[in-house]
Amino acid sequence: MSAPEAIGRLLAGTGISYRVSGNQSIVLTDPKQPIAAAGADGATALAPIVVQGASNGATTEGSGSYRAESVTIAGKMPVPIREIPNSVSVITRQRIADQNLNSVEDTLRQTTGVTATPYGDGTSYFNARGYALDAQYDGMPVPGGVQYLTQFDMSIYDRVEILRGPAGLLQGSGSPAGAANFIRRMPLDHFAISTDTQIGSWNFKRQTVDVTGPFNSDGSARGRLIVTGQDRDFFYDDAGEWHGTAYGALQFDLDDKTTLSLSGAYQKQRFSPFDYGQSRYADGSYLNSPRSAFFGADWSYNDFQTSELYANLKHEFDGDWVSNTTVMYRDMQNDSKYAYMFGGVDTATNQAQYAIQGGPLHNQWFGFDTNLSGSFDFLGRESQLLVGANYSYRTSRSESGYVGAGLFDIYSAPSTIPEVDVPYNFGQQSRTNETGIYGQTRLKLLDPLTLVLGGRLSFYGNEHRSIVPTEGDWTSDPSVNNKFTPYVGIVYDLNDTYSIYGSYADIFQPQAQTTFTGAGLQPRVGEQYEVGLKGVFLDGGLTATVAAFNINDNHRAVADPSNPLYSIAAGKARSRGIEAEVTGEVFTGLDLTAGYTYLQTKYLSDPDYQGLTVDPEEPKHTFKLWSKYTFQDDSPLKGVSLGAGMRAYSSTDRGAGTGIDIGHQGGYAVFDAQVGYKINDHADVNLTVKNLFDRTYFDRIPTRYFGIYGEPRSFMVSLKTHW
Repeated sequence: MSAPEAIGRLLAGTGISYRVSGNQSIVLTDPKQPIAAAGADGATALAPIVVQGASNGATTEGSGSYRAESVTIAGKMPVPIREIPNSVSVITRQRIADQNLNSVEDTLRQTTGVTATPYGDGTSYFNARGYALDAQYDGMPVPGGVQYLTQFDMSIYDRVEILRGPAGLLQGSGSPAGAANFIRRMPLDHFAISTDTQIGSWNFKRQTVDVTGPFNSDGSARGRLIVTGQDRDFFYDDAGEWHGTAYGALQFDLDDKTTLSLSGAYQKQRFSPFDYGQSRYADGSYLNSPRSAFFGADWSYNDFQTSELYANLKHEFDGDWVSNTTVMYRDMQNDSKYAYMFGGVDTATNQAQYAIQGGPLHNQWFGFDTNLSGSFDFLGRESQLLVGANYSYRTSRSESGYVGAGLFDIYSAPSTIPEVDVPYNFGQQSRTNETGIYGQTRLKLLDPLTLVLGGRLSFYGNEHRSIVPTEGDWTSDPSVNNKFTPYVGIVYDLNDTYSIYGSYADIFQPQAQTTFTGAGLQPRVGEQYEVGLKGVFLDGGLTATVAAFNINDNHRAVADPSNPLYSIAAGKARSRGIEAEVTGEVFTGLDLTAGYTYLQTKYLSDPDYQGLTVDPEEPKHTFKLWSKYTFQDDSPLKGVSLGAGMRAYSSTDRGAGTGIDIGHQGGYAVFDAQVGYKINDHADVNLTVKNLFDRTYFDRIPTRYFGIYGEPRSFMVSLKTHW
């Protein structure tokens, strides 16, 4: 187990708390004793005790903290956040538990610099810095892996690491937004069992059971099983969702320096019925419908089955060098049929056109990564080196159909739209493979100065074909060969508290469009310049970061002025902004995370959108806060905890044009509150109220279609037990 986990077990029931300070220090404090204060007998209480021990600081389970010491998203191996010349956030296991962040949408919605927009069908899309966020799973890159796809329940993850800005060095192809790295929970080397029972508004019911421990006396074989079931209705009429998740993990110490980790997960999920939401009146005015209104069909469904296999072999060599080899397979199957309104609603009759759509989707993904990392002497100082290679292969097969259903009263549509067969009139199959060779070194030029250099050589290919209405031949998109993606960063420690940094990062995104001559377009290239200041305070208990960034998005495909049916790589866009975040323990008992984002995006060269905002659904100003205070043992309110949070957004838009084609929403704020009580050493309970003041707002602004209200005030009670 990690050093923080060991200390947590050792101190269980003593009332003494701890926090990680630096890479190899743990500070113990007794909340019942003031530091260096005279006692009743004239004696002086001891100052905090510092325990030295090795810890990579990456695993957050058992730390009890909102702050992570290190992350792996910036270099495969654990790197202290202060030493990374980029903006990085971590949603730790403790914060996931405290805020009851059950889904990926819940989690990323709480993350600094990330916007989460539900689509109404159980999927969402996530943006950062004006672009779509990419995904990694234990460091395995899956471009687009969180966009419009169902995700596993958050009960199986230890933490989520978010790197904002181009992550091309380890990601390969993708967008300039950055990536979210989902880290699975691994077995513990001691027996433990925990449960989490939740009930809430709109018939919300959820149960999680987590069992872990060793299989043998020396702890060299360990296992973990996590099972979660959830059933709920939505705040709008008729709609509901249920899912079941099973996750198992095994770890085997093959010898003192070699560990094999295996895991598998399966999730079945159904949304039935579900609703893509509302459009607007034909004159452009909003419906002002009640939030409980359901506009879909009562027979609609959206079914998902997702399975995953994962294996990692880690070997520690002499001299502090480590090799990691990982294989991962994921399979996602989806089948759906639904009705939705589109176009303008008649102001006199409340009637709108409806369409019926549906069909199957099957995505498969296979990935392989192997790397070697370690330390070496450079100019008399310790530096680090990472070299590796990865490969991914993705297939996708989809079929869909569309039938016009006719005019219906939007308020009686659920029971009046007939269910009909939908013949598939469109179908496509694609195959994508990507190979990369990467390297990164962290050179300690001076004691306070670190230079980070990295590069990746990428090879990318994609082919596709039509399978409906007829099966066509495979057609290859323009391939990418020997594409080099550089990275440069520098970190300078001003003192023991503050560091300044600067970095340049690059990423590419292949484009399928062709020129008039039939040649493929060169890839889009996103390049980012970022500077920032990081600070670590209160003996390592609190971290603060402020960063400024500028992203240039070049070679975007735009219509050829001379041949409008073809494209040229002449489009340009820009994203710039400021991000700030504070996270950790402000003082004993108070854990806090606060983040602010200022974002400005603009099309610099585009025949259709010149001068417009790249993604008007991302607000210019965003502020997010969550804090929790736990009364200490010397308080009359011992065992009580109070939590409070908010999310505030400036005004946003959706779409382009006039009237019903563009939507606008003014700024708003949503407040949450929580009260909890520690029943004993094995159980605690809390009551969480979301949207405390019942603010009405849109999660997705309605235009001609797909407008979705945000969730009204809701209540949830959670009982957590652990042995």
